[in-house]
Amino acid sequence: MNTTIHWLTTAFDGLVAFLPNLVAGLVLLLVGWLIASILARVTRALARRLGFDRLMAKLGLMNASTNEPAAGSHWLGSIVYAIVMVVAVLQASRAWKLDFIANGLATVIAYLPHALGAALVFGAALLIGNWVRDRFYRARAVEPVAGDVDTAVVSAPPRFLPGLVRGAIIAVGAFMALRELQIAPEIVNAAFMFTIGALAVAGALAFGLGGREVAGRMAQSWWERRGALSRGLPSASAAPSSGGRVEVSA
Repeated sequence: MNTTIHWLTTAFDGLVAFLPNLVAGLVLLLVGWLIASILARVTRALARRLGFDRLMAKLGLMNASTNEPAAGSHWLGSIVYAIVMVVAVLQASRAWKLDFIANGLATVIAYLPHALGAALVFGAALLIGNWVRDRFYRARAVEPVAGDVDTAVVSAPPRFLPGLVRGAIIAVGAFMALRELQIAPEIVNAAFMFTIGALAVAGALAFGLGGREVAGRMAQSWWERRGALSRGLPSASAAPSSGGRVEVSA
């Protein structure tokens, strides 16, 4: 009987001693929830006014013709809300002496700058890749007719080269983002070097095989001029360029 009374007394004393920490943790959660809600609303409003949704549509991360034109701003506000609530739960865990939860959340918060940096790097790669692709399409969309600068024809834009350049830029941005995330740096570096080498070899093969006929014609023209000069005959390039007309004086 005395043991039971002693156990109940100890438990009650522990509960009474824990009440201030419990109240403090609940207050921290309530304040964190209020701050997170306010910051989420402010972030959504500012993002809509600053054109964050248009930027997401330009990056290709969301469709501008959807029924929710402010989806990007909504998600950004939700991310801000989640970050603030994680900080609030961290402080409440420390108040409740839940060190294992507090340490885990502290690790997550310490990793957030790397995630933000990776998102910015990958977003910049997407923006630059889309811009370069659009420049390729606009340059080939309208080409002037030979001999008439004022006349232009609409030509079919290249399909392979713009996508290849955009993919290469996005690939470089993805590797930089993975490096910022500190995910297997050695493997990421090796894969990056392999990708750059493969792109270089592919470009060299494409230009080499594609320009083989041009290089052959240039070599043949050079050989014919050299042979003509050695025989004392005028070469084809040294012929008069007056349209084939010869003036005859009376």
